[in-house]
Amino acid sequence: MSRKGQKFSPERLMKIRRLRKARRLYKLEPAFALINLQREYPDYTQEQFWDDLRRRSRPKKKKGKSPLTRFGRYRRMQSLLARYLTTKDESLIRQAETLRLHMTKPYRVLVRIKGLTREFQISALTPIERVEMLTQQFRECTSDQEIETLYNEFLNTTGYGN
Repeated sequence: MSRKGQKFSPERLMKIRRLRKARRLYKLEPAFALINLQREYPDYTQEQFWDDLRRRSRPKKKKGKSPLTRFGRYRRMQSLLARYLTTKDESLIRQAETLRLHMTKPYRVLVRIKGLTREFQISALTPIERVEMLTQQFRECTSDQEIETLYNEFLNTTGYGN
């Protein structure tokens, strides 16, 4: 590399230009890149070609995807955090924190009809919107049989059966 105030030698500049050209040609037409370069540089070998194409530095680290994204409460938590950043409403951050605490736990849905209580457990992978729709449908039910059919239908459509 060139130090401050010092120039590259002409040989080094030619090598840098050849390296860039090799990479550019390889991107455009990988099958003919070596042949075209050998026409321009008669003493250019295949080993030099592969050396020009190899990475000189370590690849940049990619930011890892959160393993929590597969859970149903994750998107709601992210939207609450985004809304908190714009509004600074403390209740939103508390809601997001509660969602985070229960992120991997299954949903517990309690249904009360005529003095009887039924509890259903739904996979934590189910989107929270689907669970909210199910609870809304449960509120409109009048019999235990309706609840059972709704729940079975829900399990069949989501694919997250217990």
